[in-house]
Amino acid sequence: MKNLVFIVLAFLFISTLGCKERDSNIKVKVDMVNGSAKQYVYLDLVELDGVAPTVFDSVLIDKENGHGELRGGKKDPEALYRIRFQKDQGDFFIVPDQDEIILRIDIKKPDLYTVSSSGSKDLKSLLIGFNSRIASIDSIRGVVQSFGAANDSGRVRAEQTYMKTVSETGMYLVDVARTTPTASVALYALTMAKNNVSDTLVLPVVDGLSSRFPNSPRIYKFSEIYKSMSNVKMESELVGKPAPDFSLPDVNGNMIELKSLRGKYVLIDFWASWCRPCRMENPNVVQAYQNFRDKNFVILGVSLDKEKEPWLEAIKNDKLDWLQVSDLKFWDSEVVPLYKIEGIPYNVLIDPDGIVIAKELRGSALQDKLRSIFK
Repeated sequence: MKNLVFIVLAFLFISTLGCKERDSNIKVKVDMVNGSAKQYVYLDLVELDGVAPTVFDSVLIDKENGHGELRGGKKDPEALYRIRFQKDQGDFFIVPDQDEIILRIDIKKPDLYTVSSSGSKDLKSLLIGFNSRIASIDSIRGVVQSFGAANDSGRVRAEQTYMKTVSETGMYLVDVARTTPTASVALYALTMAKNNVSDTLVLPVVDGLSSRFPNSPRIYKFSEIYKSMSNVKMESELVGKPAPDFSLPDVNGNMIELKSLRGKYVLIDFWASWCRPCRMENPNVVQAYQNFRDKNFVILGVSLDKEKEPWLEAIKNDKLDWLQVSDLKFWDSEVVPLYKIEGIPYNVLIDPDGIVIAKELRGSALQDKLRSIFK
């Protein structure tokens, strides 16, 4: 259940698609066992425009009588609701696709919750499949990291397995978006998939959504935004142009200018400790650094974190042994508009003259590009 939080982060991509209805027609009946003695249960509308979820309703329940009825807005298969508890851990997401929804939860076994609405079941199936793949990725990443600086055949095999699993996870999300009958699940799956697969794979699925959900304003808006963003990427191509200069503080507060690295090949790696796809990609970046650090190649990590401690902890845990900078301003960082960053992980490769020669090098593409340079 811990990965359910990523559904909130993923939906931040779909700005302007927020559900604003406030009429209280939906009933959500909560049946909980093994919970705390007495606590409030909350029904939230997960806003899709990047702001904090809105509380629709709350009800007081206790261990002996773990039943409560909450009221939400209108029936909407494209919206997302969250059930959360005042004291017990775990968030439970539902799709309000019917007037009355029954949610049964055993706090001791939260993964086995049941929900009566078809859209919510579809969402749960996606989350189970996604979380199982994330668990595999985390496990394989641990194996890769266990090799340290070693560059033997065992590490190579582990890295190949890692990248294969990451790619398969992206394709799983694309396949879900292509086949799910639930609009909100399709939107979520595509939003997550965009960090792991190319636009050439995502765009046909986006077009398919418009055909499958022709009367959906959110699908239409999503399609328009995604295609617009893809066009902007093409129009704002950085490759072949001087890399925009910037100056940010490192982990000790010292200001580092990009131009101070002139004379070397520089990979600017945009990431953040809270970004799971970034953390999934980090072992590949580490390997690239170890393979080419002695060949006039350096990495400048630029984090979009907003808190210092998680940033420093991620640097240590992922063994990112290169220069790291951040203004800790999250998406308000000066580098976001400068490099037209729409999502992370994202990187830019610069030659010794400060000219961008490649971007968005993930997985084997990064190593292949570096090999072609330092052959």
